[in-house]
Amino acid sequence: MVFLTHPRNSLKLLSRINQGPLTNSETEKLYDRITSSFRKTLDQEYLGTEVIATTSTDTEPESKSSVATAAATTAQPPTHDHLPHTARHIGAILSNPLFSRPPNTDRTPLVLTRRGKNPADVFDSAVSRGLMTPLRATGFLATVRSQILAESSEDVSKRMAGSGAGVRVLRWLRSSGNEGGLDFLKHPALVKLLTQFLFAEGRQGVPWDWLERLASSHAPGPGLAGPDMSCLLNAIVNESGQLSTDGKANLDGSYEALARARDMFPDESVAAYKAIKHVWSELTWMSTVKAPTHPKPSESLFESFVDIGRPLGLPLELAHLDLHHPTKPSHSAAIKYLQPREQLFKEFPSMEQRTQQQLLCLVVDAADGLKHAGKQNQWLVRLGTSLMQRLNLGVLDVLAWNSFRYKRVSE
Repeated sequence: MVFLTHPRNSLKLLSRINQGPLTNSETEKLYDRITSSFRKTLDQEYLGTEVIATTSTDTEPESKSSVATAAATTAQPPTHDHLPHTARHIGAILSNPLFSRPPNTDRTPLVLTRRGKNPADVFDSAVSRGLMTPLRATGFLATVRSQILAESSEDVSKRMAGSGAGVRVLRWLRSSGNEGGLDFLKHPALVKLLTQFLFAEGRQGVPWDWLERLASSHAPGPGLAGPDMSCLLNAIVNESGQLSTDGKANLDGSYEALARARDMFPDESVAAYKAIKHVWSELTWMSTVKAPTHPKPSESLFESFVDIGRPLGLPLELAHLDLHHPTKPSHSAAIKYLQPREQLFKEFPSMEQRTQQQLLCLVVDAADGLKHAGKQNQWLVRLGTSLMQRLNLGVLDVLAWNSFRYKRVSE
């Protein structure tokens, strides 16, 4: 027998879901209403037409009777093994954490938003109503992280883990089907924040699984998800070396992560090549321009990292890396790169601002390297001043160069 669903009563019962865990009787009542309305449709989808044709007259009434008997004798929902596929499917839905959220005293409490609501409660409410989107999930993670940083800069990763925000978003991605097609990777801000939370929560394997799925889906060719691969790889590399955490950067972890990804990617994939090149360049910036802000890496991992970049055609970065070898710094490649001064003068104004900054850092670091080696470096000082002149700073070029050089050397 199929029971009609009364809209008013259904709304009252469904509204209870957002208020907390359902009681046994409420769970059973919601279970009966859903299964009686959608059993046939779900059977067609999950069991197949032939199975339904052979069991619709006998099995379903019998299962219905078994459910009623079990409920009357034990006052509990039917056991998992004695239910048909659809009943187990609905039972799994009702047992989802979105429908039942017991308090967890081990979690870091989240402060209220401006409207007086806990961000986690707002997130769960939006999920239960089907209103959650990747953009809103990004906002939720950003809110939680900003609250944590506002409280204190100590133990940020630990408190991010305690918030449970990452696993909350991960469960939504899985229950909504977003994770299956990796469509959420098209949202860079979400990828960056979610990777931070998952690493803090000890779930590093999840982003690595996404990356492996992306790598296996790319045959040789341009690929359709090159930016997605670059964004995800960059997030993994950053978190592997804690590059997003002030004062705790560890380049060794980032070098190892990039080497692991390189081994994972297909050799002939254009998308994989672009992702490796982009992330290698980003990591070079941390290894050279930002080198004074973190400890020196290990020699073997540094050299392996440099070897990854040799086929990528980035001579400025390679020359700068030689100056920052942890045990055997060399200025030879930098001097060779800086020799064609006229060409540098011509190209410097049209370079991207980031490239200009790296080139100026290269000049300062090379001059410092020559000074420590007891060699003349005045031509490099003049080169740096001349490059500043090319930026049209006028009379400020010498002052600007001296200020830049002093700041760089004293870091």
